[in-house]
Amino acid sequence: MLEGVYVANVTPFRRDPDRTLDSQAYLEHVRWLAGNGVTGIVPFGTNGEGPSVALQEKTTVLDALIGADLGIEILPTVAEGNLPDTLALIEHLNHLPVVGVLVLPPYYFRPVNTEGLRTFYERVVEVTRLPVLAYHIPKYAVPVPSELVASMPFWGVKDSSGDASYSEAVRSAGKGVLLGTEDDLPARLPTAHGAISALANIVPESVVELYQRVRSGDVSGAERLSRHLQQVRAMTKEYDSPGVLKVLAQGRHGAAMGTVRPPLVPVPEYYDVPAALAKLAVA
Repeated sequence: MLEGVYVANVTPFRRDPDRTLDSQAYLEHVRWLAGNGVTGIVPFGTNGEGPSVALQEKTTVLDALIGADLGIEILPTVAEGNLPDTLALIEHLNHLPVVGVLVLPPYYFRPVNTEGLRTFYERVVEVTRLPVLAYHIPKYAVPVPSELVASMPFWGVKDSSGDASYSEAVRSAGKGVLLGTEDDLPARLPTAHGAISALANIVPESVVELYQRVRSGDVSGAERLSRHLQQVRAMTKEYDSPGVLKVLAQGRHGAAMGTVRPPLVPVPEYYDVPAALAKLAVA
């Protein structure tokens, strides 16, 4: 059962000309997350800059994560933009002890006919031995209709739409939902299995506490934390979000988180890290 708080964890890149991936920093960040009570991580999604990471880089990092045995669930994102690379990564994951696979449909051609999406996902289901989650993030990629999710042998969906009716339609079909946005978590978590949170890169303890308060029925406590998370979220939107998350994560645990990979740009040098870190604490 996929349940709890998962982190849409960022990917550290070195500050060399090619922005090479720093596997050691990646592991250090995940080790810190594991120590702060999250259920798992979701590598190479949107805030993990997945479309900017090569297939070989992903398999190298995933193998290192498994070898490090950090005591945390791993739910990899497959966002390759084409069917052959999608299947190649899934076949690699079939041999790893990961808890599922989060699959984004090829995202360049829009709009896409639902039958085309069905053909894509049917092949995914044929190849994988893992629970499949569709990645529904219509702001950035091809939407995955709730009717398609309901009709496929999926575990469920990561819903990053912010539309409560979408999650409700998926849940009414007997499928699982992990929320992909921190919008209104106190109201939406009771009917979801958990959340995949970008903010958990920098305030994992707050997101975990909010989840626990919702599960225990502490509505006022959950709402207080939710208001704080909305303030933190606003901070991460001032510049390219992965860059802000890396700077603040580095400020919290000290591991060098490097930079982003183009076309994203890092936060400017004048960014006031101490002031931003001070705002992460719950009042």
